[in-house]
Amino acid sequence: MSGGDGEAIRGCVLLVGAGGIAAPAALALAAGGVRELRVVDDDQVEITNLHRQILFDADDVGRPKLEAFAEALRRRFPGLRVDRRHGRFAPSAAAGLMPGVSVVVDATDNFASRFLIADVCRLTRTPVVHAAAIRWRTTVMAVAAEGGPCYRCLFEDLPTGDAPDCATAGVAGPVCGVAGAIAADRALAILAGDASVYGRIATYDGLSDTLRSVPVAARPTCALCGERADIATIDASRYVISCAADDGDRENGSPTHVEGDRGSGSPTHVEGDRGSGSPTHVEGDRGSGSPTHVEGDRGSGSPAHLNTGDQDHG
Repeated sequence: MSGGDGEAIRGCVLLVGAGGIAAPAALALAAGGVRELRVVDDDQVEITNLHRQILFDADDVGRPKLEAFAEALRRRFPGLRVDRRHGRFAPSAAAGLMPGVSVVVDATDNFASRFLIADVCRLTRTPVVHAAAIRWRTTVMAVAAEGGPCYRCLFEDLPTGDAPDCATAGVAGPVCGVAGAIAADRALAILAGDASVYGRIATYDGLSDTLRSVPVAARPTCALCGERADIATIDASRYVISCAADDGDRENGSPTHVEGDRGSGSPTHVEGDRGSGSPTHVEGDRGSGSPTHVEGDRGSGSPAHLNTGDQDHG
């Protein structure tokens, strides 16, 4: 994969995270023809990352992930433009990260970031692919610009209490590869105008080697994309449970205002103070240690039934 085998595809893909899911996703996107990636990350390479973060090796330990990530991609794909954005996908940073983005791949590892990404993408009319992996399980869901269903249709709000991530619960390296490959497949389909990827959630169980894709339904009462949606701003206080604040007191709780016609097809502009069908059935203890379980008949067309324990993480 020295130069990319796919025909050039127009559009910029924003990768949120530069870790175990983002690496295989980036490779697949570049090989599939994507010529512009925007990557946001604020972490450094650690020795414990190497079993799953396939763009790094031992010489990268201690380096910023973003730098090592971009260099490794450019070695394989010299024609690929990698727009590096140091930092987190935080409420104050959203306005500067979204312009020009055609689709977002969410490869983060905490609930707060997932909900923030879901909200920003809905308000800016940007399709998003949420991808997660923990232990032996993977989940991937593509969400259309208008939602219906969206991430909040499934998981209404941030869970209370601690939720495990790769650092605490562990993850099998190849499972991250599966998550990244599926996420890239969905993102490439979106760039090609294929709407069939929306409204379904893909799950992979590495222990049983089972890949399933089942439909999910929009929730009419969803606060983000439902009939009476009331999330119209990015308020940092919604995401403080897991999202670290920017340097200093940048996340001060004041809402970031989102302007634009939410009913139109054109992207809205996110502005703010950079310094300051029947619903899918969800049950279970969201703070428990059990993995998310998705059941459904791939050919039935019925909504997925989710027994949610802790959300899968990247």
